[in-house]
Amino acid sequence: MEPVPAKDSEKNWAIAAHLAPILGYFILIGQILLPLGILLFGPKSAFVQAHAKESLNAQISYTIYGLVLILLAMTIVGIVFVIPLFVLVLWNMVAAALAAGRGEVYAYRFILRLIP
Repeated sequence: MEPVPAKDSEKNWAIAAHLAPILGYFILIGQILLPLGILLFGPKSAFVQAHAKESLNAQISYTIYGLVLILLAMTIVGIVFVIPLFVLVLWNMVAAALAAGRGEVYAYRFILRLIP
């Protein structure tokens, strides 16, 4: 059963869980800390928690992928995959925020589900 938001404020928190990491990329591991902060200190509704966990899983996955690409950057393989990864990250974050605004749950594509 899919969690449903009770109030508009819950939708706003869920949207923030997906878009806050964009700001977090300018701070060392901020892309992980911002969704984690919403998960731990934000509203405890099932809707907000589901979006915060999904965003956190995505940001952890994208950080791992980015670190691997940094190691591969010494080869043409790393350079070729940087742009598609960047597009995938932004696409998923925006699509998830739009789904949260509609009151829907979104599942990121191509991520590790480390936090159940």
